[in-house]
Amino acid sequence: MDKSWLWLVIAIGNTRIRAVIFNRDRQITQEYAYIHKDLPRLEIELSNQQFAKISIFSVVADLVTYWHGLAQTQIITTANIPLQNLYASLGVDRALASFGAGEVYGYPVLVIDAGTALTLTGVDAQKNLVGGAIIAGLRSQFTTLHQNTSALPNISIPQALPNRWATNTSAAIASGIAHIFLSGLQAYIDDWRSQFPDSRIILTGGDGDRLKQWGLKIDALDPYLIFWGVWHCQF
Repeated sequence: MDKSWLWLVIAIGNTRIRAVIFNRDRQITQEYAYIHKDLPRLEIELSNQQFAKISIFSVVADLVTYWHGLAQTQIITTANIPLQNLYASLGVDRALASFGAGEVYGYPVLVIDAGTALTLTGVDAQKNLVGGAIIAGLRSQFTTLHQNTSALPNISIPQALPNRWATNTSAAIASGIAHIFLSGLQAYIDDWRSQFPDSRIILTGGDGDRLKQWGLKIDALDPYLIFWGVWHCQF
């Protein structure tokens, strides 16, 4: 194993900055996650390491890191991803996650990315984008309901799937969001499987583990899809 060759990949999302370090064997040797305001902590943590390659992709255009200006850095955009029929405004995170899922798990593939925004992205067996959908993510559903009402509390996402018929306000919020959220996702999954019965359904994103706990019918939960997408592009 060549420990002198390291590839830093930085993903700037709506809420967090994630970074991983690959070695030549496609192993992730280190990983980091910080909210945007803590970017200086990430820069300090990695300041003593040398990288043969650096790749950065972002959904936040005005957030610039120390690594943006280095000679070995490539900024990845949607246009760099080797899928067909991608439209110009498709987020680079969705394109990379879909490509990573297809390369690792096979095509066709449906990716559900459960982050600040929840996205569904479907790709067929010929690596053509079929389409997808975007809604407010699971945490965003709870936060938005609290922020836009005068009396409803801000509650945490329950660990277990709540009872459907609640007998107090907090439980009613948890029930309504959880069951309607799951039902909507399952409807998309069922429709996708009716068109692509051999497709894999891959879940990723910060709230993916919660949706899996609640019983969403998927084939795999993989928090590294976007990074596998970068690796398989081999920039």
